[in-house]
Amino acid sequence: MIKKGDSRGLSPTMATVLLIGLVILIALIVFLWLRGLSQEAVIKFDKNAELVCDEVNFEASYSSGTLGVSNTGNVPIYNLKVKMSEGGSFKTSELNQVSEDWPEFGLSRGSTFSDELNIGNSNKLTLVPILLGNSKSGKEKTLDCDDSKYGYEILL
Repeated sequence: MIKKGDSRGLSPTMATVLLIGLVILIALIVFLWLRGLSQEAVIKFDKNAELVCDEVNFEASYSSGTLGVSNTGNVPIYNLKVKMSEGGSFKTSELNQVSEDWPEFGLSRGSTFSDELNIGNSNKLTLVPILLGNSKSGKEKTLDCDDSKYGYEILL
């Protein structure tokens, strides 16, 4: 038997406040999730720069402490990510950070680059192109091409 004045449930006001709070929380989670999915794309040659990575062509060699790179494609290479493999570990740096001679605006079509590079005891070099493009807001942004698809390996 329920006595008058015995309240065992939520009042309508509290239920409304909890419901509104739950809806706001779900909306915030969805907003943050969608924001993470829609990162600003880098555009080069009026298309997504990730697609332009397919068009990058370059050749590289390492001999007697000198790294040589030749851009044989039609896409300018802004920079190169250098992965030095020693056993199971990797050391990664960008070529413009380890070489003072890397051109300020990268390797244009048909250009070559050569410089001494200290690789220590590395047994493999992987060179990955970095492209320069524009975001939709007009700012210049760089894009690292995918290591596994576009990396150029040199076994030492």
